[in-house]
Amino acid sequence: MIVTADRVIPGDGKTVWENWGVLVSEGRIQRVDALDALTRDFPKEPVEAFPGSTLLPGLVDLHIHLGNWSRRPGDFHHNDFALAYATLENARRVFESGVTTARDVCTKDGLTATLNWAAETGLIRDIIPRIIPCGNGICMTGGHGSEIPVDGGDEVDGPWELRRAIRRKLKCGSQWIKLLTSRRADCPEFSQEELDAAADECHRLHHKIAVHSGVPSTIQMCIDAGFDTIEHGTFLSEDQARQMREKGLAWVPTITPYVRGYRRMQAICDREGDGASQDVRSACAHYKRAAEAYQQNFRTLCGIIGRVGAGTDLCIDEGEGAPVAEELEFMTAFGLEPLEAIRIGTSGGAEILDLQEVTGSIRPGLSADLLVVRGDPSRDIGALKSIRRVYYKGKTVFNLEGKDAAK
Repeated sequence: MIVTADRVIPGDGKTVWENWGVLVSEGRIQRVDALDALTRDFPKEPVEAFPGSTLLPGLVDLHIHLGNWSRRPGDFHHNDFALAYATLENARRVFESGVTTARDVCTKDGLTATLNWAAETGLIRDIIPRIIPCGNGICMTGGHGSEIPVDGGDEVDGPWELRRAIRRKLKCGSQWIKLLTSRRADCPEFSQEELDAAADECHRLHHKIAVHSGVPSTIQMCIDAGFDTIEHGTFLSEDQARQMREKGLAWVPTITPYVRGYRRMQAICDREGDGASQDVRSACAHYKRAAEAYQQNFRTLCGIIGRVGAGTDLCIDEGEGAPVAEELEFMTAFGLEPLEAIRIGTSGGAEILDLQEVTGSIRPGLSADLLVVRGDPSRDIGALKSIRRVYYKGKTVFNLEGKDAAK
């Protein structure tokens, strides 16, 4: 088939083709060319045309929690079976946001790896996105993540116990590893020796490792250890950004939850006034500092680091999917051009995952992971929210006109 729209954005950060199309066969992009050339050379191919719209690569979410469910039942139904059902539904709903590839961080060991296997073998008939599983996050005893009841992070202490935990997670199918080493205060959790051991173990075994780190001291420790991606990096400095560039490390800023958190906490403070609790006021102050830091520094830091990806850091079982479009919208509000933001949300994310020869761009040989949106996101990034159709490996997995097709 030939898929065409008014314009095609291939995801390289600079190109827009007018009246072009994509030839798709056997789940892959076979040719990208002017529409008249494609219809002339392949006259028997059906054409799926989207006037008034734009065709671009499926989005990549580098920080999602498919198995972190907020609507936990309070009785015996809170078990691994319910968690698996919720994770499957969450995975299917990722398509509704235009996302076709997701790195799942902090989900019970083996769950999303097994979900991948079930989809690949036909055990389940649902089509799910390309999931890169990290397994459950690793935190120190009492560290960030341990406060989550039942499904919190794995508490591990000491360099050799960390190495053992990483080996166990890789045995359970994790493709990346995720550590957590900071809360809101500028106080390190894991020691430098522990962080060094975790990064070394992953790299020794030819795997990559991400780390939740938002405050300056822990960011520096994680850069020194050589973590492949710094998640959040909220108060990252320009000097640290230069160090990341020199080491080839990537930044996943997750702006959305911080700006949303500030708006939510500020609304509570405005509503409750002097009656707002100390916890609410403290959270509001933290989110305010974080939102302002992104607004003031994001453009400069992004330009220095170069390797930046989009992540949403949200539990998605309450109806909205994976709002990468909103994350990219914040990036443009904070200084990026729309095409550069689209690059970060497509080919940039694929490159961080070493999937640039699989997905993330519109070019021959890659998987036909395609997104059709109304309007022109190269001029108005908000158009990414107006989704018409999502293709995964050449199959329609979400169709606004025909509702969900991912079964």
